[in-house]
Amino acid sequence: MIKWFKDKIEAFKAQRKLEKQINPREFKEMALDIRDLAVLASQLSPRDRDIQKLIRSVLSEMERLSELADRPEFRKLSTGKKLLLRQGLIESRERLLESIESAPSPTDRLQ
Repeated sequence: MIKWFKDKIEAFKAQRKLEKQINPREFKEMALDIRDLAVLASQLSPRDRDIQKLIRSVLSEMERLSELADRPEFRKLSTGKKLLLRQGLIESRERLLESIESAPSPTDRLQ
């Protein structure tokens, strides 16, 4: 009986965690975070045209995602598609962080 109760609690916790991960508000927050990172990355490498083009693309996609998350159609997407989208956003965020960390220093002087 206790094992059954523990299993039900664990299943409930897992369901709540999943619901939080696919909540449209979470997607909007992730899109805003990625957008801010893209702006920072563009400021760190203002002369590289290819990177600037890529950053503009990221900015427009994050704007579209924010708008999409507000629509009722977003809630109709399957859980699997939302999880794949979330994973893609996490990977994009990690790549942006790596590019920011590897950006050359704006000055040669140690501070």
